[in-house]
Amino acid sequence: LPNVWGMTLKAPTTNGLDMQARLGLYTHMNGGNNSLGNGVLNIRETNFSVSGSFGTVLIGRSLGIHQSKPILNDMLLFGVGAAPGADNSGTTLGRIGLGYLYTDFQPQMTWTTPGIGPIGIKIGIFDPNDVISVKSAADATENVSPRVEAEVSYSGTWLTGLGVDLWVDGSFQNTEFTAAAAGACRSDSGGVASAGSSGTTASHKNCDDVDSAGVGFGTKLSYDMFSLVATGFYGSGMGMRGQHSEGALDAVGKPIQTYGGYIQGTADFGQGTSIGYSFGGNYASQTGDDLNDTHIAEVSSQTMHSGMIWHNVNDNFRLIAEGGFVEQGYHLGGSAEDTFGGVGAFFFW
Repeated sequence: LPNVWGMTLKAPTTNGLDMQARLGLYTHMNGGNNSLGNGVLNIRETNFSVSGSFGTVLIGRSLGIHQSKPILNDMLLFGVGAAPGADNSGTTLGRIGLGYLYTDFQPQMTWTTPGIGPIGIKIGIFDPNDVISVKSAADATENVSPRVEAEVSYSGTWLTGLGVDLWVDGSFQNTEFTAAAAGACRSDSGGVASAGSSGTTASHKNCDDVDSAGVGFGTKLSYDMFSLVATGFYGSGMGMRGQHSEGALDAVGKPIQTYGGYIQGTADFGQGTSIGYSFGGNYASQTGDDLNDTHIAEVSSQTMHSGMIWHNVNDNFRLIAEGGFVEQGYHLGGSAEDTFGGVGAFFFW
C-alpha cells in the first residue's frame, strides 16, 4: 500500500437513506533522489454512495470488483513484496501479477445487494480499458461499450467455529481495433498494413474487435489462530499483471490466455504477533504468433515465495519484517530471479 489519506463524509440518515462521499489521496516515498522527484499524488478514490433497503449504489472511482478479494486478503498488502523493476519509482507490487491480476481503482456504477442471508452479490458497469498487446501496433483502443464486472460471495460459520468465505467473480469487455491495429491483426508478420489492405486474414480470425473476459474464485478458511486463503483465476485478453495491461494480446492482436493463483497461511499467536507464508504465480499460454515470433521474449510465468512476520504494538502502530523470492520465466527459455527483504512500520488512524 502507498500512504493513504482518506476522508469519508456522511450525511444524516434521511427517509431511510444513508448517503456518503469518499475521497482517497494516495502517495509514496519511492520517487527520485531529490524532492522534485517525490510526492506524486494519486487520487484513487472519489465517489459517493447511497444505501437503503435496496442495498448500496456507488458512483465514482473506487476499487474494482473482479479480482478484488485476492488483493484484499493478501498479507503483502501491508508489505513490500515484488518490485516492477530495479529503478522502481512507484509503489511496489506486493503479490500483484504473482497470484492475481490487479483490479485497480476504476470509474464505475456499482450495485451491492442487501444481505441475502450469508450470500452477497455485487454488479457494476465500468469505464472500459484499452487492451494492451506485446507490440503497441496491435493494441485494442476503440472503447465503444462499458465493461461489466460481478461477484457472488458467501460468508458463514461451519461446524464448531470454522469460518468460511467463498467467492466467484468475473469481468467482460469488448473492445474494437483501430484501422491501423486491424491491419496489424491481418498481417502475417504482425506489421501494420497499409490503409484499405485486407492482408492475409485467416478465415477464423476476427480483426474487428476482441473480447476480454476473466473469472476468479477463492476461499478463506479461519479456525482458532489459523487462517488459510486459496485463490485462482483464468482470463483471456486480460494481461499478466494489471487487467488489460501489456501481455493481454499478442503481436497481431489475438488474446493471450493467462491463469494463476496463490495459497497463503497465517497464524495469530496473540499479543499482536502474527506470521505468514504464501506462494503463487501467474502463467501465460502461447498463441500461434508467439510460437513463430522469436524477436519478443514473452513472459511465460511469474512466481513468488514470501514470508512475513508482523506485530501490532497497539491499534495504531504495526511493525513488519518480510522476505521472499521471485522468478520470471520466458517462453524462449531462461529466467530472471530476485531475492528481496524489507522491514517497516504502519501507522493507522
